[in-house]
Amino acid sequence: MKRYRILNIDFDARANMLNIKIEDWWEPKVKLLHQENQAKIRSRLLQDFGSTAGEAKLKNFIDLGAAPFSIVAYHNRFLRQICHSFVIGGYYPALTGACALGERILNHLLLSHRDFFKSSPEYKTVYRKDSLDKWDILITTLNSWGILQPDAVTAFNELKDIRNRAIHFRPETDHNDRSLALTAIHTIERVIDGQFSALAAR
Repeated sequence: MKRYRILNIDFDARANMLNIKIEDWWEPKVKLLHQENQAKIRSRLLQDFGSTAGEAKLKNFIDLGAAPFSIVAYHNRFLRQICHSFVIGGYYPALTGACALGERILNHLLLSHRDFFKSSPEYKTVYRKDSLDKWDILITTLNSWGILQPDAVTAFNELKDIRNRAIHFRPETDHNDRSLALTAIHTIERVIDGQFSALAAR
């Protein structure tokens, strides 16, 4: 059995810092420190994302919440791009991006592990494919092989339903793209948190 030591992790808790309510009864020094920290975070975010529609961007960033406490792997860069798209108001790209990233993670896990399961009944279904777009096969196969963590299985199944609603034409998406995107991002983050957590194995 191989043992791995995690050297790099990815985490962003700035949204949590902005969500802290500064109470009147706090000591003046503590209140001032939190006010200064929040002001610095807001200023930096507006530098990164632009001051036009700045309050809306800050709200989007806060609503996303903290990024998952994840090992650094192939998903981090793409998740960051998806979240940046959401912050600047690119809700539909963020929605479809979150769904596409879920499929990419499933395929990456499958291709990385399938040669170890050549004797399994599922292998004959997936061994010739360079990629798969059938989520039920991917999720069932990886779950049967013991690759997916239980929380990730649940989140993947929820993301599959979101994907089907987002990709296939539905008129209501024209009006609820923000809420759909936020749900999709939080769901893919649950996948990452469940499967790639930098904390102890669950």
